[in-house]
Amino acid sequence: MDKKSLDISLIQEDKSDLTFFNIDEEESNETLKALKQSYVTTNYKEETILNLQNTLNSSLNDTSKELKIQSYKNYNEALNLASRNYITTATEIIEKALELNPKDVDILNLRGLLKLLKCDFSKSFESFYTAMCYGNNELSRKYVDILSSDEFKVFLGRYNHSIRFINEDLNQESIHILNNIIEEDPNLIEPYVILTLLYDKIGNLKKKEYYLNILEQVDKDNPLLENKIHNKDEETEIVEKKTKKKINIIPYAIAGILAIGMVVYHISNKNKIEHLNAQLNKKNEKIENIDQQLSEASEKLEETNQELDKTNQQLDEAKKQEMLVASEVDLYQKAVELKASKNYADAITYFKKVIEYGKTKKYIAESIYQVAFLSEKTKNYDQAIKYYKKYINTYTKDDQYYDDAFYQLGMLYYENGDLENAKKTFYGMKSEVPDSMYNNSKVKEILSN
Repeated sequence: MDKKSLDISLIQEDKSDLTFFNIDEEESNETLKALKQSYVTTNYKEETILNLQNTLNSSLNDTSKELKIQSYKNYNEALNLASRNYITTATEIIEKALELNPKDVDILNLRGLLKLLKCDFSKSFESFYTAMCYGNNELSRKYVDILSSDEFKVFLGRYNHSIRFINEDLNQESIHILNNIIEEDPNLIEPYVILTLLYDKIGNLKKKEYYLNILEQVDKDNPLLENKIHNKDEETEIVEKKTKKKINIIPYAIAGILAIGMVVYHISNKNKIEHLNAQLNKKNEKIENIDQQLSEASEKLEETNQELDKTNQQLDEAKKQEMLVASEVDLYQKAVELKASKNYADAITYFKKVIEYGKTKKYIAESIYQVAFLSEKTKNYDQAIKYYKKYINTYTKDDQYYDDAFYQLGMLYYENGDLENAKKTFYGMKSEVPDSMYNNSKVKEILSN
């Protein structure tokens, strides 16, 4: 996007625009066409009222131009900040520009892009759509089409699932979806914010710092980064206080011994003083030796701790490598073999490994369903319910086991005497997959109770 010229002579005076854009009768999207008609009606009404009140007069022209110049300055500043990844401040400044000049297409488009990066999808759509109405430009049309597409609806569903999983304390499921979203579009800011807060919540400070560092690259003035600076200042202050509190007691000990020597000087003769001085020197030498030994012991202890930490890290890495030795396909095939031999407990373990370490949707989805199914088979009903729900909340009706998961979950509730949740599940199945073969007489019987 280009910067705006601040030459006031190039700014045209506003004229009454009772129909500031035309409705394209050939518009294929009925929703967009209806929205345009609504905009026309609202705009026509507001400007007619203004004319009746005699508020649109030529005396306002100079003020109008000055406001536009200020809005262009704000726009240029926001554009400059956004290009340097100061997205939060750029968003605040473009809002000021929009207040001064609400019909400017460039301001609306930049606001739409910034809101999109911030994952404020409703305001992003509002900006692009309004810009398209004021001037049917290519950029606005492109993003209106994207935000109205079926692909975006699927994306939005996944994004909402990740938020819902956090509320249901399914943290790993949320992390899995957010990481996939980041892989698809690494420029979106909010997933980094959510992952930073989520890892802070579960106590994984290493991962928290990792995502906080990435957030600092994509949105350098994000409010979450203020906590990072504040925490660093607190850590520095604590270290300084601890340093001040460390006092060497040896000088005080020596001073005490010297004080005793002074008392002896006044109560004894010169020979005794010399004898005491000799003893004092020996004690000082012993203190110095002990101090040196303590320092050496402290250094050895520090080295031992470092070696122990290194060994622990190596053990952790070895465990991880052991888990990752087998490929995703090998893990899945091993799980299937164990299931076929009716070793359900080990099969569940291997299916869970596929879920945790896998990258392919086909194997992960299949494994989630199999963990639910085998957990039900081994009477671990709580785990079965968790993984049936996980499958339903993660995937769509186009996936293989979607209606199977609905049906199995509903029947599991029913057979365990939870009629209320069974009905909720079957109503959900009828709504999501109305043509499913599982909408049978048994389901109708349960729903009629």
